[in-house]
Amino acid sequence: MQRGIFLLMPESEDLFSRVGVVLLRPRSPGNVGSVARAMKNMGFSRLVIADPVAYDDPRYFDDEARRMAWSAGDLLDARLTAPGLDAALASFTFVVGTSSRPAPPASVVGPREAAAAVVRHLAETRGGQCALLLGQEDIGLTREDQARCHLMASIPSSDRYPSLNLSHAALLFLYELRLALCDAVRDEHSLRDDRPTHAQIEAFLARLEGALDALDFFQGTGKAPMMREMRGLFNRTALTRRELAIFEGLVHRILWNLERTERKPPVLR
Repeated sequence: MQRGIFLLMPESEDLFSRVGVVLLRPRSPGNVGSVARAMKNMGFSRLVIADPVAYDDPRYFDDEARRMAWSAGDLLDARLTAPGLDAALASFTFVVGTSSRPAPPASVVGPREAAAAVVRHLAETRGGQCALLLGQEDIGLTREDQARCHLMASIPSSDRYPSLNLSHAALLFLYELRLALCDAVRDEHSLRDDRPTHAQIEAFLARLEGALDALDFFQGTGKAPMMREMRGLFNRTALTRRELAIFEGLVHRILWNLERTERKPPVLR
């Protein structure tokens, strides 16, 4: 174990606690332990496992994860689990997805640009919560998963062998996040409570889908791919709470008018 090679940098426990690492269906307990160790190295503690794999022997996960976590076993003890990705992301207001194969039309940035985007969001959003989302080791994030992200980031690795171990990728992103957050500690910004949570966006999209269904909007087209495109659109535009409220009002008005039309007596001619 190497000691004394990292510079001590000023940290804000509040800022670091507002960033979480979300692992989607990790297959290897050892990788989870290694990610926990990387998180503790870089000053992060909020670990979330979405749709965790079930093992025949429940002790297998703990034994393997702790073997790789070393002194980060406390992060494993404090980890949160969620039955699916939406539940895991529900409390976050900004989600950075990571992939070596980002799906169009998402714009893709590197780890340093992603870290800067996280800092900007935390600076502009009072109570903002950011997630770094990493997919399953063998398949990464699907198009559906990526549509739930506000920003996609990729590590510019060699074309000859672009695949990185899950914990190595996490460490690179967390290192850049640490540098950016420590710099932000020196220059705190005014915060604005103006970004809806992931759960609020998803609830709106469900109501929008219902309104579009009532209008027969999906006739002749696939509902699932259309809603995926809309989800990506609304996440990329980074709506404020006020802007989301405007769209909520629009959906409410559509449904209200449809209901009134159904109740209206027929015109006699």
